[in-house]
Amino acid sequence: MSGLADFGVRLLNGLLGETKTSDFLVNRLVNAGRSRPHPWSTLSPFTSWRSLTDRNYYARLLATDSGFPVADQLGTRRPPAASLVQLFKAIGDQRPCPKSTCLFPAFAQYLTDGFIRTKIDSDNEPNSLRRETTTNHEIDLSPLYGRLLEHTRILRLKSEVPGRKGRLKSQMIGDQEYSPWLFKRDGSGFDDEFEKLDKPMALSHATPSAMLTLFAAGGDRVNAAPQTAMMNTLFLREHNRLAGLIDAAHPEWDDERVFQTARNAAIVIFMKIVVEEYINHISGAPFRFRAHPEVAYDAKWNRPNWITIEFALLYRWHSLVPATAKWAGPGSIKLPVIMIIARRWGKSRCRILTSWLATASPLKKRPAFGNSLPP
Repeated sequence: MSGLADFGVRLLNGLLGETKTSDFLVNRLVNAGRSRPHPWSTLSPFTSWRSLTDRNYYARLLATDSGFPVADQLGTRRPPAASLVQLFKAIGDQRPCPKSTCLFPAFAQYLTDGFIRTKIDSDNEPNSLRRETTTNHEIDLSPLYGRLLEHTRILRLKSEVPGRKGRLKSQMIGDQEYSPWLFKRDGSGFDDEFEKLDKPMALSHATPSAMLTLFAAGGDRVNAAPQTAMMNTLFLREHNRLAGLIDAAHPEWDDERVFQTARNAAIVIFMKIVVEEYINHISGAPFRFRAHPEVAYDAKWNRPNWITIEFALLYRWHSLVPATAKWAGPGSIKLPVIMIIARRWGKSRCRILTSWLATASPLKKRPAFGNSLPP
């Protein structure tokens, strides 16, 4: 923070208070750009009624530019994908961040997996499918509750027993609470009650033993790494804790009201963490953002959320994931290394590759997919 900016913020804080100062500066920042809805989307290169209303496609901040070169060429606005990849290759050893711990990329992945959701069913799908999205465009804890109403219903306990109302389904492993298993214990397939949930991403890469470690969850990426499964477990426990408190305080309420109230509270807690902890942790702004909804009540920029394709492409924190980490005892293992490769038959596409490589360690090599809990 520069000395002048620091002085200006301190002056505003003294005159308006921290909350009103945050509101004033947020409006100044947001109004510097164009307000939603954006005139374009990934549906088509031109504006149509559907492109302005169909949120199954990403919005576009920038228009399609017909001035781009027809072929890849260095020194132009369309460099060869192979050359572009070189810009993102790690050089030398990682440097520990003096500001962040491994909790930051874990939370970041769990957050963004809830609203940056490019539609990728399999490698055999056409490239045009990747212009679509399955996001709700909200910070709504969809990895926990599911992105569809049907998914939420599947994950709910739905009990009218006092002390059990409003809860999400869970299981106890020892004295710890976790989500239920996604697969039958005999390995014969999905548990019948969870079969209609979104299937975990990259499930075809999971070994039979790894499938038995996967949790039933609202998000198809919750099981992608132990860190995201950890975050989902924390919020599962928080929802059920809140449901227990609300049930005890209002024994006359039924399961539906207890659940919806607990869900509202959990989402607000999540939003507050996102704004006041996560965003402030990464922000270079000379003031602290606050989760203060009144700032949006009369703001001209207050429109329904709609994730842009530019945001989806650029919002990545892979460089903060450690190359190695100690896990489950002495020794270390390699964490998944995510690489984006943009080449297929001369056309750009994104493909996610994960590699799990064991280092010299007494630990057994971890499976290529799944969580660390035993079946």
